[in-house]
Amino acid sequence: MKYLIDSDKVAEFLKGIPNTIRLISSLPQDELAISLITYGEIYEGIYFGTDPRKHEQGFLIFLRGVEVLPLNKRIMKRFAQLRGNLRSQG
Repeated sequence: MKYLIDSDKVAEFLKGIPNTIRLISSLPQDELAISLITYGEIYEGIYFGTDPRKHEQGFLIFLRGVEVLPLNKRIMKRFAQLRGNLRSQG
């Protein structure tokens, strides 16, 4: 079973937020994953942050034990359904 880590949680982990570090560290390392969208969102933060080189190094270390899941049409259709349902619920 893979644990898909959200962009916000990855950013918190990289910032050293203790609760998030404990949460992610408690999960089996070989079962961690992020989406390709999260990968891009984190890189956006790196590129437009205060110290891109330093933050990229931290992210690359984080990625050593994390699979980056690709996107495909089936995934994006499911994303659209879930997001639409959440938006309609407010």
